[in-house]
Amino acid sequence: MIKPVYISENDAPAKKRILSAALKLFVTRGLCATTVREIAAKARCTNPALFKHFESKDALALHLFECCYFALFETVFTAMAAHKSYRLRQRALVDAYIDALVRDSAAVLFAQENIRRFWPLASPAIRRHSILGLIGEMLRDGLKEGTVTRTVSVEMLTVVWAGTMQQFARMWYFGELSREKGALAEELETALTRAVDRRFVLSMK
Repeated sequence: MIKPVYISENDAPAKKRILSAALKLFVTRGLCATTVREIAAKARCTNPALFKHFESKDALALHLFECCYFALFETVFTAMAAHKSYRLRQRALVDAYIDALVRDSAAVLFAQENIRRFWPLASPAIRRHSILGLIGEMLRDGLKEGTVTRTVSVEMLTVVWAGTMQQFARMWYFGELSREKGALAEELETALTRAVDRRFVLSMK
């Protein structure tokens, strides 16, 4: 089995259970609706045992966010760094993103769903690694190549990219995408290409 990105080998058994239980509850029920009592019960421990490792539910959630977010950043950064052209980097990002969902869809969804809440609270080390920054840089490079449309701002195209990936993760997690991985990668890449590619955008005019 692949070790979850939010669990360290040095974590105590109770802490590992707490992290796993909290992530599942946060993703399925939401942060606000999940209580410390529910996390402790699912982790088979007491409230005091949970507070031994995390001072609050918010501290636990922030820890999970930082771990899940940074792991996703590293995955897409490494995949994109191996290519220079926009189209190859786009496909590498799509493939890496889907691979991350295959490994742990809850971790990917949690990171994406909670950026707005936890990004301002994240450590400076985490905030130096922006997935939105990677997407924006890729789009600007595509603009220089003449691949990406100039009729829509890079900022708006980044919104389209990020929103599409977030919704894709949500549908993946809840089992609403039934096709095999390769077919989904092709469809996702096509959808993103139609949104940003200069030729497709011009053909719509």
